[in-house]
Order: sequence, then structure tokens, then C-alpha cells
Amino acid sequence: MSVVTMLQPASRASTSTNSSFEPVTRQNTFSSHDGARSLRQSKRVSMTALYASMSAKDKDLEISDDLARAQRTLRDLKAKISSQSKKNFVLEKDVRYLDSRIALLIQNRMALEEQNEVASHLDDAVDLQEGSFPNDEKTQRYGNLFFMLQSEPKHIAHLCRLVTMAEIDSLLQTVMFTIFGNQYESREEHLLLTMFQSVLTHQFETTPEYSSLLRQNTPVSRMMTTYTRRGPGQSFLKEVLAEKINSLTELNDVDLEINPLKVYEAMVKQIEEDTGVLPDDLPRSVTAEFAAENVQVQAIITPRLKMLTDIAEGFLSAIIDCLEDTPYGIRWICKQIRNLSRRKYPDAQDQAICTLIGGFFFLRFINPAIVTPKSYMLIERVPEDKPKRTLTYIAKMLQNLANKPSYAKEPYMAKLQPFIQRNKDRCNKFMLDLCEVQDFYESLEMDNYVALSKRDLELNISLNEVYATHALLEKHSTELAKDPSSHLGVLLQELGQAPPQVPRKENRTVTLPLYSRWETSFDDFTHSLDITQEEIFFMEAKSTFVQIIRSIPQATAVIRRPLRLDRVAEAAGTLKNDAIMVRKGIRCMELLTQLSELGVIDRADDYAVLRDEVEQELAHLGSLKEKCLEETAKLDDVYKTIREHNAYLLSQLETYKNYLHNVRSQSEGTRRGKTEKVKELGPYKFSHAQLEKDGVIASSNVPENRRGNIFFMFRSPLAGTFVISLHYKGRARGLLELDLKLDDLLEMQKDGQEELDLEYVQFDVSKVLTLLNKRFARKK
Repeated sequence: MSVVTMLQPASRASTSTNSSFEPVTRQNTFSSHDGARSLRQSKRVSMTALYASMSAKDKDLEISDDLARAQRTLRDLKAKISSQSKKNFVLEKDVRYLDSRIALLIQNRMALEEQNEVASHLDDAVDLQEGSFPNDEKTQRYGNLFFMLQSEPKHIAHLCRLVTMAEIDSLLQTVMFTIFGNQYESREEHLLLTMFQSVLTHQFETTPEYSSLLRQNTPVSRMMTTYTRRGPGQSFLKEVLAEKINSLTELNDVDLEINPLKVYEAMVKQIEEDTGVLPDDLPRSVTAEFAAENVQVQAIITPRLKMLTDIAEGFLSAIIDCLEDTPYGIRWICKQIRNLSRRKYPDAQDQAICTLIGGFFFLRFINPAIVTPKSYMLIERVPEDKPKRTLTYIAKMLQNLANKPSYAKEPYMAKLQPFIQRNKDRCNKFMLDLCEVQDFYESLEMDNYVALSKRDLELNISLNEVYATHALLEKHSTELAKDPSSHLGVLLQELGQAPPQVPRKENRTVTLPLYSRWETSFDDFTHSLDITQEEIFFMEAKSTFVQIIRSIPQATAVIRRPLRLDRVAEAAGTLKNDAIMVRKGIRCMELLTQLSELGVIDRADDYAVLRDEVEQELAHLGSLKEKCLEETAKLDDVYKTIREHNAYLLSQLETYKNYLHNVRSQSEGTRRGKTEKVKELGPYKFSHAQLEKDGVIASSNVPENRRGNIFFMFRSPLAGTFVISLHYKGRARGLLELDLKLDDLLEMQKDGQEELDLEYVQFDVSKVLTLLNKRFARKK
């Protein structure tokens, strides 16, 4: 296979051979305003992308102006977010597994063998050590395989349709955070999006009912949801929703329940508490219909409907106002849903198409963050019951806006219909506007070529990720490589049987050099894109002039506007003590001559065509610096949040580790018939101010003027047992003492009980666990 063939966007055709459904291609997916772009402009943009990419990798000329420094800072920050996102994904997967296992331990329902299995999960290092494959031949073959999986996403798209829900998590980890793990790098992002396009095309072809499209929970829908949780999606959710959700969760006492049955039950309970008796016309057990007809219930619900509507309007406006900030990839997926809908259902109304777009944008992206904001790192604590219920209502209202609402299961939601009617057109316009983004196929082809030409493509991946992916490909090889002589078939045959997973302690991160055996020349590549030699010279000249001007001190006379390109080239070409700039300057002189001889530019008008494009590019770069700084500030906040979530997950794992150690120690002691003497740890002293600063004290009833005299003592007489005492300076005995078991704290956390009441102060359960882990970690 040639590079050109290999670099084409993943086939939009279905794997089905008898389908008449026309696949999506670059030619038929332009948005409504793409058509005005001329072919020459299109090629200019592509070649600019090519030379911009190549110069970005060119270490010869290190530009160090303000923009370059801002870009480097931003690039480093994006790399950190991508790396940390993967670590969090792996940790979350482990915590989910351990949550269920520890619950059994707490209930004393886990055999010793299972305890050992859980221990193997906990004893593994979180950060893998670096390693390598046993031999170079394996490294090369796997490098070839993963290059194909990355550059031809149709294979992963096909695999996603074949795997089970049980297999999808490990595949998601490898696909989203390793193969396409550079979340802010255009080539990998665009390759991942072509995979989604292939997946969506197949779904539209094989789903017979319009109403069933994108609705079921499948490996594909799980993958789309995970995509929205990458760095760009997380940044958008934080910017748009965090402030509104935080404001709402502070209203702990505001009850906006509108289910008549629940409102009736709460009302009856309150009347009974206040008066001691219930009137005869208010029985305890009633039907939903009886509750809905009660005049008092209606009077309670009416103002709540207005409050809910006002809150939902605020959320909707915040989302719509941030249209331009919506991540490109999410908008592009919305565009594919629109285009595929119109192609398969030419008579479909915009309303029906918006229902499908909303099924992705609201159902998979926005609403999960509204309903579970803590897991999306938008707030620090799980909301109380009342604001939690309000958030659920807001999510339902937004979903009903995007869908054709049915009130069969929840007839009381029909009272919110005025909100739907008032905002339906506004919401539909927003969803169609989401789709108005340009395609990326030409720049992806350029990115792929640059990556190949520089030969520096690498993939950092763990041994178990490699082996698990190999095993899945092998398991489904009859479907994925029906032709054994296909490139994928050949590679799988050469690799042989997939090795088993190594024990997690022996898992290592390896660096795979990615390359393809099936390459072609740059001439063939440019010919396939219909790019002329004049275009190549023009864009090389433009790119090199921009590099030179950015490297020359800004006060230098030669770079004043309007630019004299011949003088700029001459100044660079005669510079002393800078061989790289001299080489660039001489090359620019050659390019000016060649382009003049080809009739592309004219010396008589001071090379106006090239000069204007160079000046426009420099003007664009000037505004780019501010955008870089602005984006860095936003992403700094996202990175901080991701790091905090990572610390919480690590703390949770450490808690489980300590608890399991205690349980196993006790089991071994019982089996041996003796109890070893355990050394008491502590006591450790903490002031009220210190625990408040660390977030351990969630709230305090101690008067402000006395808090300076309050301190706490923590000690651990036995593994898994803790004593917390509260003291007042000058008094010999403590004011109170509390005995705690690690089991109790874990059970409180599992049940969603966030506060531990010490009468005078309320402790945050999660922060107490973190403190105990840090101070009382016993030797394992």
C-alpha cells in the first residue's frame, strides 16, 4: 500500500458489500459555507499546514519570541493534561473494581483467595517503569501494527463494533489515551474523528428504526461518552457549567420537587410533625392522581415550576452563549450526525435531525456532567439530596428540549412544557449551528506526510495494552482481516499468538517507533493531491520568511512594513555568526528567483502576492499570542482540577490498601491462634485552624474567638482502629473522645454519608480517610 493510499481518510464505506447507502467523503461533507473556498485557497491552506508542521519540528532554527515561548508553555501543559487524563482513567477503573470488592470485605463475605486477588490490584505501582520488548523484531512488528491502527482508524472502528461491553473498558483506555492519546495534537485528534465517522456511518446503515439511532448503550456509545471526557471536553464543561452548578448546590434547603406524590408525602409528614395529627381529608397512602388534584399540593408546586424554569433557562443560555468555545471534535461529530441523517433520510425535518444531534450533545456530553458533577470534577463534594434532585430536573428539561418529550412515565413533567415550547426553536438553531465547522481531511493528509517524513513517530504504551489489543485483534481476525494477504492479515500472521497478560507488577511502559513498510515518494504524494511545484515553492518561501522575521529583533529596520522581501532575505543571508539564518536567507533568495521565473510573483511590484501573505500571516501570529495566553490560563485550571482528582483517587486506593492489610492481618492472626503485639501509633496533635485549612473540618459550631484554644489528638491503638479526641487548652481531660473503625468510615463513604459528626465540629469523611492514611500507614 502506498503512503497516499494509506493516508486517505478512513474509508467511509461500510463493511457491508450490498449496501446502497452512499458513504460520507470529503466531497460530500463540506458545511454550508465551505463551498466558497477556491481550490487554490484550499491547496494554499493545506501547504501552509504542511510547512507549518515541518517548521515546528525543525530544530535548526529555534525561534524564541514571545509567541514561541507562549506556544511552548501551552504545548507542555497540553501534554501534561493528556498524560494525567490517562492516569486518572486507569485509576478510576481500578477504584470502580475495588469499590465492589471492598464492599464485600466490609460485609465479611470475601474468601481469602479473593482477598489475595484484590491485594494484587492494590500492590501494583501506579506509575509503570520503563521497559522494552525481548527482541527488536517484536518491537518492529508491533510498531508496524500500531502505526496501521493509528493511521487507518477503520480497523479500530470495526473492532469497536465486535467487542463486548466487558471488553470495551480496556480497549477504550488504549484507544482514547494511548493510540490517540495526544488530546490536543491535530493529527491524532483528526484520526480519532475519522474513526468515529466510520463507526457512525455503520450505525446509520445498520439501524433500521430512526428512533433507535444512537440510543442504545453499546460499546460505541460508551466510546463516544469517553471521548467527551478528554481534556478539551472537560475544559468546556468546567467553563460553562461549574459556576452554575456550584451556585445551585449551595441552596441545600431549597426544595424544588414537583412530583405530586412526593410533594404530598412531604406535606403530610410536615403537618403531622407540626400538629401531631392528620386531618381526615389527608390520608397517608394515596395515588399519584389523588396527590396531583390536591389544592395544597398544587399551590406548593406552582412557584417551584417557575424557579425550575428560570434555572434551566440560565443553564441553556450559558451553553448556547459558548457555541464558539465548544470543542472542535464534538462539533464535528454533531456535523457527521446531521450529514448522515440527511443522506439516509432526505425528507427528514430539521427537528428530527436535531433530536439525533441532541442525543449525542446533551445525552452523552452535557447531562451526565449536570447529574454527576463531582465525578466530572466540577464540584468538590457530592450535592445534598435537594440540589441533587434539582440538577436531575434540569438535565431532564434540557433532554426534553432536544428530544420529542414523552410524559407517559412522568406525567407531572408536562407542566414544564412552556419551557420546551419557548426554547425549542432556539435550541434547534444552536444544534444546527454546532454543525457549522470545516472538515480537516487535507490537513490530516499533510500531518500524516509530515509525521512520516520526519520519521519521529513514537508511541508510549504498556506491555499489557499491546498484548490486550493484539489478543482482541486475534480473537476477531476472521472479521477484521478476511483476506489473509491484507496488510493487517500479514502483520497478525507474522506476530503469531498474542502473549498472555503479564502480572501487573511486571507490566512496563515501552516506546514503540511507529512506521509503515508500505511507503511512497513525496512526488507521488503531491501528485495525488494535485499540488504543483509552484505551490510547494510558494509555501516554502512564505514559511521561511515568517521564520526569519520572527527571529530578527523587532526594532530592525529591514522588517518595517511594507516588507521588502529581497532585503529581508539579503539581511538574513549575510548575517554574521549565524550559519542557520544565513542558510535560510540564501534559500529565500533562491525561492524569490524561482517563483519570479515561474511567473508566480513579480519583482516589479516588490513580490506583492507573497509579501501580502507573509504580512497577513505575521498579523495572525500577533493575535495568536493573546489566544495562547488565554488558553493557557484556562487549561491551568483544568490541569489543577485533574491533579486534585488524581490525588483523591490515589488516596482512595491507599485507604483500600490499608483496610485490606488490616483484614488479612486479622485473618492470619486467627489462623495462627495468636495475636501479635501491635505498637500504638501517635498521638498526633492538630489545631482547629490546621484541620479547617486542610478541609478536614467541613463545618464548626465552635465560636470564632475560642477556636484558637481548640486542638485535636489522633492515635491508632490497633491496625484499622483510631481514636480522635477534642481538647481545650488548659484542661487536663478532653471534651470528647470518638472511637473509629476503618470499616465504619469506608461504609459511610460508600453510602454517600459525607460528614462525621463530633458534636462541636463536623469532619469531611474523605479528608479524614486521607489524613489517617498519611499519618497511620503501617508496614505492610
